[in-house]
Amino acid sequence: MSLQNTKPDIASLVRTGVEPVVGYRPGASTMTDQPSARLDWNESPFGLSPKAQAALTGYSTGNRYPDYMQTPLRESLANYVGTEADRIIPGAGLDDVFNTFATLLLQPGDEVIICEPTFGVYRSLFSMHGATIINVPLTPAPDFRLNVDGILAAVTARTKLVMLCQPNNPTANLQPRADIERIIESVPAIVGIDEAYAEFSGTNHVDLADRHENVVLFRTLSKFAGLAGFRVGYGIFPRVLLPYLARVAPPFYNIAAVSSAVAVASLADLPVLQSNLRTLLAERDQLSANLGEIPGVEVYPSATNFVLAKLPVANSEPLQRDLAARNVFVRRFGNPDHHLEDCLRITVGLPADNRLFLDTFTELLEHHRIDR
Repeated sequence: MSLQNTKPDIASLVRTGVEPVVGYRPGASTMTDQPSARLDWNESPFGLSPKAQAALTGYSTGNRYPDYMQTPLRESLANYVGTEADRIIPGAGLDDVFNTFATLLLQPGDEVIICEPTFGVYRSLFSMHGATIINVPLTPAPDFRLNVDGILAAVTARTKLVMLCQPNNPTANLQPRADIERIIESVPAIVGIDEAYAEFSGTNHVDLADRHENVVLFRTLSKFAGLAGFRVGYGIFPRVLLPYLARVAPPFYNIAAVSSAVAVASLADLPVLQSNLRTLLAERDQLSANLGEIPGVEVYPSATNFVLAKLPVANSEPLQRDLAARNVFVRRFGNPDHHLEDCLRITVGLPADNRLFLDTFTELLEHHRIDR
């Protein structure tokens, strides 16, 4: 039978494992919304540091390719973290680094252990690469602890990766270091530690990555350095994987020359970034305290640049919607399996942002609370 005149079923050509399902859901606000308070993306509220702004303003060419190995960027990141530059694998945002890592590691039939509620990209991205996702849920609120015994019991011969978010998003908490070390020392698999919010927690796991060959760290300049719009993430990998990463990493690590230049300049402006960090930590504590004074609101401890608050409502979606109607945007996580339907996640903003949120939230909450 000739296939020349057969009308193709285009959808049938899609790679097995890529299903038309709802993936990761980001924040609701957009750059065109011009929100009064954009507190749903966990961004930094600060603009570029002076050196980063100078690098951007002075960038006058785009006709040349970036440095193929992104050597200046990798060296700057290595100096900042305290490791060797060849162990740094950057990418166009942390999701891009995850994608390179998944291309290196995963094939159909492999298993990845995650602990939900956690960063939604893990489930969608790793499953797209053919992995079966095994969820070992965190313990219930308010602790949100790793179930270490459950994780170890879930490991099989097909387990390639145990993915941990430390501090965790969206619960904002920091897991006990002893739990992390026990997992690393017990599993015959790679342990990935997502440290996107490390700077806000005052802790990191670089020493564990130095001591253990099965540890990969994932970090970003989107949060602490305020470079979300420039898309610069990076991983710290064990040396044994470097020859293989050279095969799967994209050319130029997918990072535009201007993004690389701005990132290098930003890392040369650490006193400014650290001053911004101190401001955000103070605002986080103040926002948590103010929310905690509202009757019926429980604020969970935060080691990040956001806070998660449990509200006196059965379902926080109507309240989130009313806030958005006032141009105040926050995040909600409605998966009933995660037991956060009565919660909102609020990014820490500048004092005016936080005050506007608190005033609007306090007013609207009175119309939604179940104990009124």
